[in-house]
Amino acid sequence: MKTLITGANGYIGNHLAEELLNRGYEVNALMLKGTDAHSLDYLPVNAFYGDVRQAENLEPALEGCDTVFHLASLVGFWSKAPKEFHEVNVVGTDTLLNTCLRKGVKRVVVVSSCGVFGLSHQGQTLDERTDNGANLTDPYEVSKFRQVEVSKKYLDYGLEVVFVYLARVFGPGIKSDGNSITGIIEGMLNGTWRIVPGNGKTIANYAFVHDVVNGMVQAMERGRNGEGYILGGENLSYLKLFNFVEELTGRHFNLTRVPYPLLWTVGWVEGICSRITRKKPFITTFIAKKFTTNAIISCQKAKDELGYTVTPAKEAVRQTLDVLQSRSKEANHLMKLNKSLA
Repeated sequence: MKTLITGANGYIGNHLAEELLNRGYEVNALMLKGTDAHSLDYLPVNAFYGDVRQAENLEPALEGCDTVFHLASLVGFWSKAPKEFHEVNVVGTDTLLNTCLRKGVKRVVVVSSCGVFGLSHQGQTLDERTDNGANLTDPYEVSKFRQVEVSKKYLDYGLEVVFVYLARVFGPGIKSDGNSITGIIEGMLNGTWRIVPGNGKTIANYAFVHDVVNGMVQAMERGRNGEGYILGGENLSYLKLFNFVEELTGRHFNLTRVPYPLLWTVGWVEGICSRITRKKPFITTFIAKKFTTNAIISCQKAKDELGYTVTPAKEAVRQTLDVLQSRSKEANHLMKLNKSLA
């Protein structure tokens, strides 16, 4: 079976391409021109370059494809032009699905975000039935909500569409906005991450990247048409996550707890500066709130209907640390080698 992955050179797309190839799929990989494609150099994919907003870029990549995994997205908490979130994530998805319909594609997995379900209030557990769309304010999360809305109209035209919603994905892989949790863990190791947001007890859902890509394939192969599935992991506090890192490395990290009012103030100042400088802020007021408000998520539906499995969080952190520490040793070895040759 031939499939197309949009955003194939991204953090999750790279892992998904490798998994699909291992399962015998022929993989077409669509990448935005000008983005780094080195992560796919060792994989036998058919490479295409284009923008999901432009149908003429999509047609060659879709030739002969039965299925599509739509991962291409503008990700993040800030953009110089916030309207780009809508243009890429909503208009781009609309253009892609319209082209899929014309090219005879049978089924598409659209990758969205658990951010569309909002935040937990009074211990609320979020799942696929949660509807907080009217309360969303962040441009990225609004765009991912609208992405699902625009996709559902294609169900009436005969295109099969299944939705997956991702929590905070982490694990080995390339550095990107989609792999920020791994970046935090790496920052702890090298001393560049020194804070605990709020009191450290805020709970979020952390999903191991290998579980997520398996879940995407399961959604394609077993998911019910028109249905959505949360591909998550364990619900953990920051303190629990950071304690795993300490236990597994045998190190103690002197992290400073930063209360919400201070995070919000920094985000407010950074927001003003970014509007002047047009540079990405370190944090925004929205992220300050998100860092300190629970998002307790259930992925039970994916377990029940897809056979989705969750790697225990401590084991997922261990595997992530193994790769990060191995890379660090390799980098130190190369540095010493270069010095000896100088």
